[in-house]
Amino acid sequence: MAKKLLILLFISLLSVPHLLQPAYSFLYSTSDQPVPLWWEIKILLSSSGTYKIEEGDSSYTAHYGFELLWTGCMEKDNGDYLLYYENSELISFDAEETGIYPEYTKIIHTDDFQDKPSIKLNYILRKGENLHFDFFVKSFPVPKNKSKHKYQLCLPASKENSLRSSKIDYNSHIIQGSNLIFLEEKEIFLDTVEKKFFWRWSYQKPKIPQSMPAFFFNSHDVIVEISIEPRF
Repeated sequence: MAKKLLILLFISLLSVPHLLQPAYSFLYSTSDQPVPLWWEIKILLSSSGTYKIEEGDSSYTAHYGFELLWTGCMEKDNGDYLLYYENSELISFDAEETGIYPEYTKIIHTDDFQDKPSIKLNYILRKGENLHFDFFVKSFPVPKNKSKHKYQLCLPASKENSLRSSKIDYNSHIIQGSNLIFLEEKEIFLDTVEKKFFWRWSYQKPKIPQSMPAFFFNSHDVIVEISIEPRF
């Protein structure tokens, strides 16, 4: 199975090892439930959003939506887990941007968006009795129409994500729901675990005449569905 997989990552252990061992010994020794040989992992992320940019006498508005699927697996390695990447796929993507200039209007459609979103799972953290997912969706610059400046579009990220290069503090702009993505570790030993998460994110940069006379607004809704299936 592992020969078909492409990239090997480690699940980081934040708990103290000598405190974890008794709990796992108890779990395995007092139950007739067999220990899984490995787990199949699927992450389905769906998002829809908008952005608006005002720059001098030009403006740009857009809406977009996409669905991403990450698949892989993990297996137990003594007190740790080994996480294997199998595939990530952009299932669907649609976008439309309207650029309004003093003398004309131009509409950019999906096929004109050469940059497209993709998902990256950095790793999984064990915190206490939970497994926390660290991932983000790679973004791209906008607007796609001709403009004086480009702005990095913020796309979904989990709360644990620490590798984001954007200057915007993503977590501080969650206005509904939560991007804390986690599962109880003990549950993955018993049966398939499926969990759904939702959040809404919004950011607005006002015009600042002293530096750059521009307005930038970006928002999106996110649904994340995680499935971990034990294989015996």
